[in-house]
Amino acid sequence: MGSYNSQYEEYYRNLKKRKDRNESNYFSKRSYSPAAGYIGKRIIRDLIGAAVLFFMVIVCKLVVTPQTQAVYNYSKKVVNESYDYKQIYTKIKSFNIKTIEEEATDFIEKAKAKITGGKTIKEKIENQFQLPVEGKITSSYGYRVDPIDKSKKFHEGIDINVSENTDVKASFDGKIKDSGEDKTLGKYIVIDHGEGIETKYGHLNSILVEKGKGVKKGDTLGKSGNSGKSTAPHLHFELLYMGESKDPENYIAIK
Repeated sequence: MGSYNSQYEEYYRNLKKRKDRNESNYFSKRSYSPAAGYIGKRIIRDLIGAAVLFFMVIVCKLVVTPQTQAVYNYSKKVVNESYDYKQIYTKIKSFNIKTIEEEATDFIEKAKAKITGGKTIKEKIENQFQLPVEGKITSSYGYRVDPIDKSKKFHEGIDINVSENTDVKASFDGKIKDSGEDKTLGKYIVIDHGEGIETKYGHLNSILVEKGKGVKKGDTLGKSGNSGKSTAPHLHFELLYMGESKDPENYIAIK
C-alpha cells in the first residue's frame, strides 16, 4: 500500500507541474506588448474625444444662443463640405501624430472660444507672450538629427543663438514651477502661466529666480549658457499647453 501511495503522489506531482507550466505559457502568450497597450489607450482616448465633440454639437443644437448656433452651423458646414479624398489621403500620409494632435487641439479651442465668446489659447499667446531673448533661431521645433549623437530625434522646442551670459527674460507673467539641472537641458527653468500654458528655458549658465516665486513679463530669469547636452552657447526654449509641447514659432510673434 505504501508503494502504491508513493507512486500515486509522484504521478500527481508530475501532473501538477505540467498544468502549472501550461498555465504559465498561456498567460505569457496572452500578455500584451507595450506597443499594443499604447495603441489601445490612444484609440480609447480618441474615441472619448470624438464623443465629447459629438456631445458639444448636440448641446449647441438644443441650447440656442448666437454662440452655440455659430458652432453648430460651422460643424454642419464641415460635415456637408465636398472634399477631394485623394488629396486628403496624400496629406494624411505626410502628417505625423504631433501635427494631427495640434490641429485637433486648435479645432477644440476655436469651438470653445465661439461658445464662450473669448479668445483661443493661440490668440492669447500671440498677443501677450514674447521670446525670452533676441537672436537667430538655429534649430527649429520637430524632428532633426541630434548634433551630438547624430540620431534622428524630436526637438521639443527651438534653439536661439545668443552669447553666453545674455539675460534670459520671462515670456509672460507666471510662477516658477520648477528649476534645477539635468544631463540634457543643463540648468533650466519652467514657468507656469496658468490656463495650462507653460514655458521652459534650458542650457542656462545661471538661475536668478526661486521655485514658487511669481515673475512678470520681461523679468530676468537667469543667464544663457552652454550647460547640459549642448555644443555651443544658446537658449533652448519650449512652449507647452496641457503638458504637450507646441511649436513656439506658430504661437509667438517672432520679429
